Amino acid sequence: MCSAFLAGCATRGLVFQAPDYPSRAPSRVAVLPFDNESTSLRAPDILRALVQTRVSASGYGTPLLEDVDSRLKGLGVTDGGQLRRFDAKELGKTLEADGLLYGVVEEFAFQNLGFFQRRVVRLRLKLVASDTGERLWESVGQGEQDRAVLKQKEAMRAFILGLAEQALEGALGVPLMPESQAAVGRLFDTLPRR
Repeated sequence: MCSAFLAGCATRGLVFQAPDYPSRAPSRVAVLPFDNESTSLRAPDILRALVQTRVSASGYGTPLLEDVDSRLKGLGVTDGGQLRRFDAKELGKTLEADGLLYGVVEEFAFQNLGFFQRRVVRLRLKLVASDTGERLWESVGQGEQDRAVLKQKEAMRAFILGLAEQALEGALGVPLMPESQAAVGRLFDTLPRR
């Protein structure tokens, strides 16, 4: 069997960090609903839950996602794309948070072409001060796995196994979990702990 497995760890990493971040680090950060540029309807919720766990583990206070969603629903917000209508000060006051964490799911895909499979998750996060709307930190994380086979028989087998893998992950509600965890991990490698 002649096959290749490539674990991609490409990431753009840190985009911006305020020079005075340590003195301005928010104590309570609300993880807002994520905007979604991918074709997956589940990606924003999956990634947001992973991010919420990591924000809390990094020493920041975090309101429960359900509480954030309930308060935002009172403003008419049910989707991350709707957050652009509100300024940070209003959101911070509503959510009782001095930091707001915005997210954009840039890619969440499993491409299965038989000879080549690509699994990729790319997420952009931006933390802003709710009192000023000023960006304090921004980063991009990506998790990716590429698999290639060279022989036709192996390609057919890889295609069928890829379909089964995708179906099982979907049924269990954990699509692209290793790539999601890698993307989030890379993001939090750049966020200073509190």
